[in-house]
Amino acid sequence: MRTLLRSRLLLPLALVGALGCGEDEPQTPEVLTVDLPVVARVGAEPFACGQTYTNVGTTGTTYEPMDFRVYVHDVRLVTRGGQEVPVTLTEDGTWQHSGVVLLDFANKDGLCTQGTAGMNASIRGTVPQGDYTGLRFTLGVPEDLNHGDPTTLGAPLGDMSLHWSWQSGFVFAHIEGRTQGLPQHVLHLGSTSCAPPPEGQTQGTAGCDNPNRPEFHLEGFDVTKGRVVMDLGALFAGSDLDANAPSTAAGCMSSPTDADCGPLFQRLGLGFGSQAADPAAQTFIRAE
Repeated sequence: MRTLLRSRLLLPLALVGALGCGEDEPQTPEVLTVDLPVVARVGAEPFACGQTYTNVGTTGTTYEPMDFRVYVHDVRLVTRGGQEVPVTLTEDGTWQHSGVVLLDFANKDGLCTQGTAGMNASIRGTVPQGDYTGLRFTLGVPEDLNHGDPTTLGAPLGDMSLHWSWQSGFVFAHIEGRTQGLPQHVLHLGSTSCAPPPEGQTQGTAGCDNPNRPEFHLEGFDVTKGRVVMDLGALFAGSDLDANAPSTAAGCMSSPTDADCGPLFQRLGLGFGSQAADPAAQTFIRAE
């Protein structure tokens, strides 16, 4: 009886002791889970494999999608006071890994025979609770991963169709389609003029003269209901998709000497040749 009574007296005291120290213990900040939708379009129309789009580019050509995949990283939300807060991306083993997201708008319909039938049209993660009014991110794969071995990095960095073996780096944007004038028009954005690996190093490079990682600042972004729009119509608005510069790739493979890349790079906010980078000139990505 005495043992039972003693236990009943000690239990409330233990609880009081545990609760009483709460004010002195560090408080865990509240966490906000975010799921940021990314919408693909061609002008005013939703992007979809198997569709045909009209009045695209300077010649008003038709455009039939063959692929549309984009890597992004360094995702941040911006507070009303202007502070950048990194988004901790959710590791899902398929689309998000090591701070990198693969946005995939292409399934296996129509001419879209590359990649997988699976699609991903959102960026998912967590941030501390806050008053956020902007979104920022970088298109591409970060330098510390770009020259790794894709066979060991895991999804979404293991797809060899999104890798340039001759540059030992990833294709940041893999956008392809058929037009009236060209059986295949491509935009393969990635780092170029990359130095070869040092002697004895089997993977990686010593750096690239043209990183080609545009950064996007979307102001006035509502985290609760805003959407990121990637618009191929706006991206192609200054380009002739029916013709190709002589002796160059069919479209733009990021070569610094391919004239077809100039208008596309401008609409990505990137520099090209003597044309300086101008992030304000980019029209490919916007918020709504």
